[in-house]
Amino acid sequence: MIYILYIFLFIYFNGYTQFGPQRIITTEAHLPVRVVCGDINGDGFTDVALASRSQATPYNLAWLANLNGNGNFGPINLIGTMSETYRINLADLDNDGDLDVMGATVFLDIISWYENLDGLGNFGPRNIISNTADGAHDVVGADIDNDGDMDVVSASDNSGLAWYENLDGQGNFSTQKIINNIISNSRSLVATDMDGDGDIDILGNARQPAQIFWMENMDGQGTFGTMHIILEMDFYANTVFAADVDGDNDIDVFSATPFINEVAWFENMDGLGNFSSKNIITNSLSKPYAVFTEDLDNDGDNDVLATSVDALGSEVVWFENLDGFGSFGTKNIISNEVDFARDVYAADLDNDGDMDVLSASQNDDKIAWYENKTIIGIEENLLNSIKIYPNPTKGLIYISSKREPILGATVFDILGKKVLQLNGNIQQVDISTLQSGMYFLRITADDRNFVVKIIKE
Repeated sequence: MIYILYIFLFIYFNGYTQFGPQRIITTEAHLPVRVVCGDINGDGFTDVALASRSQATPYNLAWLANLNGNGNFGPINLIGTMSETYRINLADLDNDGDLDVMGATVFLDIISWYENLDGLGNFGPRNIISNTADGAHDVVGADIDNDGDMDVVSASDNSGLAWYENLDGQGNFSTQKIINNIISNSRSLVATDMDGDGDIDILGNARQPAQIFWMENMDGQGTFGTMHIILEMDFYANTVFAADVDGDNDIDVFSATPFINEVAWFENMDGLGNFSSKNIITNSLSKPYAVFTEDLDNDGDNDVLATSVDALGSEVVWFENLDGFGSFGTKNIISNEVDFARDVYAADLDNDGDMDVLSASQNDDKIAWYENKTIIGIEENLLNSIKIYPNPTKGLIYISSKREPILGATVFDILGKKVLQLNGNIQQVDISTLQSGMYFLRITADDRNFVVKIIKE
């Protein structure tokens, strides 16, 4: 039997991206500092989660449901109350197929997680992973020891980088395993494969000395070795990020450095984690605080988002990757209706196949989003021109087109992370190595993209 999913055909103007006006999601979380996205209640729509640093609100960790998949959000839902919570992230920590929540609470030195009890966004009580992460600032989930479950990694002011092994795949974690406790003021981290050897390394920052660096997972089991310095400088990089910006399928690095008004990137020269000198994207964005990368104009390469926290004019902005090789254009303002924009994120909130932008601005208590209006039309007569089958599937998905050859296929998980990419004349996609669950398949035909939801059994 052939399963034909809803398929959207979009027409693009290359390099053209326009964002709509600010749409406020909530102002109930006082002093929000972090916003992330994922399908928290299992309805197929992208929901929003936040962290707040306030001592006055219960909503230090909270989420809001995307009610209809069009970016209309319901009331705020409490996950947990811990004042001065600087980070929230999502991952399936207990292997039950839904997204749980991790938090980092700076003054309590706590790394914690909350179980999504029913897959509908009803969360259990706080589970403390560690209460010795001195000045806890960031937390992410990643499979550090390559055993098929999600471990947890933390960054903190005074105890550096550490990870915690998921001992049974059910969210019971080991004591702290040190990655690097020599550095100070480690506040931003990324867990990804920096050297192309198939295991998860750690990208981080430090203040004294001011550094951007990565730590190598030497054996794929969480034994970390050499500290590889990407940049040693006079000024502290507040945020680091990692993504492929030059189209060579390895991981490059990005930074936002407020003291010199700079957003920059560093090329992974050989795919082995040897990095170029600094490539400046801008040195005139007043006090850039956060940096994030995503393909905002649907031209197949990663653009750059950033925030400014200048008291005289905070902004959310983006820079176009002009050639797909990391040559960036001038600043494009998405919004200046923000006060101390601490975070920026990209996700498809209105289910139209392009990436919208979200911001968390501390001093006006706003979690807001901005519609990406890159997509300008839908050709209804082509809705049935592409078929995929079988769906659900345990492995292979076959693609047939009545009109034009398939030139590429990309699979994204429910967090919007790219997990598989194929180029050329594609007739089938093998997802047998992916974990069971829902994914999105983007099919490229000519200059058009088709987006379908797929299920891996």
